Amino acid sequence: MKDRGNITDLEAEVIYNGLCCYCGTCGAFCKEYITYENELPVTKKKCYEICGACYDFCPRRSFAPFAVERAVFGDIRSDNLLGYYRGIFTSRATEDDIRDRSQDGGFVSALLTFMLARGDIDAAVVTKATADWEPEPFIATSRADIIAAAGSKYTQCPAVEGVGDAIEGGYRSIAFVGLPCHIQGMRKVQLSKQFNVHGDRVKILIGLFCTETFETSRLRDKLMEQGVALGDVEKFNIKKGSFIVHTRAGKVLKIPIKKMRDCVREACTYCYDFAAEFADISVGSIGSEPGWSTVILRSESSEELVRSAREEGVIELKELPEERVEEVRKLASYKKHENLKNILARSEPVRVANMELEPELLDKFLLL
Repeated sequence: MKDRGNITDLEAEVIYNGLCCYCGTCGAFCKEYITYENELPVTKKKCYEICGACYDFCPRRSFAPFAVERAVFGDIRSDNLLGYYRGIFTSRATEDDIRDRSQDGGFVSALLTFMLARGDIDAAVVTKATADWEPEPFIATSRADIIAAAGSKYTQCPAVEGVGDAIEGGYRSIAFVGLPCHIQGMRKVQLSKQFNVHGDRVKILIGLFCTETFETSRLRDKLMEQGVALGDVEKFNIKKGSFIVHTRAGKVLKIPIKKMRDCVREACTYCYDFAAEFADISVGSIGSEPGWSTVILRSESSEELVRSAREEGVIELKELPEERVEEVRKLASYKKHENLKNILARSEPVRVANMELEPELLDKFLLL
């Protein structure tokens, strides 16, 4: 695997190879050359630099999970399904206006407003849907901003671009909310030894559980088959094997999740991370009761933050029972095993000392 490359290498290895997850990390810090069209990075001109930040930062070009865990958390995982963590809880916001607008209890929105109010951050980079349900990065600097952007989008956007915009805009203490791929991209930015783009201004990374995202154009077509325009959607949700669509007119449409498979981004089928394993805090609905969020605390600073939010009455928090944690592990296991065959099919031979072995045969050869 090459350590250095440029945009041409990134195009060949990732973008034109079906691996791009549209996280926005490449373009966030290289706006002169990289923009986005049809949910992929495009270049109007080539920079031809021998070593480019885009290549260095891309999480789909390379990612070293254990090295990242050691650097961020100071240790590596003992749970191979959920990653490194310090505790798993269930939580919800205490304020009705946040709970009413949010996806599952409003924990993330409550935490962001809490950090803004006490000056821990001066901006939160989140994803906000336009009137036509086109998700886009959004820099929230007020309680109203955060509440307006609440809720899961189920489609992808280059969210890390928002971090680049926030840094360029002079914000110095930033919270970032993203999917597992976004979190991986930000960790590569923060831990890069070649480029300093002020990734240390991002003080906390909040990751959202994710099985996959849908391509916006395919989702739009799927909904039109059901007589619903994407711009008419108020909220999406996934519960009990159904993709649930709530429209602004009050209509509720349920589509079996199996029938949504043809809307899934190809790059999502190569992802092994369900629980946003490299975030400071990971959040999702699975495992918790309706109206509550499952919260995985991974970093020491996140423990202190959440404890303070509870003490100030911003959130309710209680430990998640082990049987409910197993529900999270089950879904994480499903994603890893389901996508492993896709990952192995795209993997090059592994070199161990002088031996070159197919990845799927490595254990058979070395572990007798």
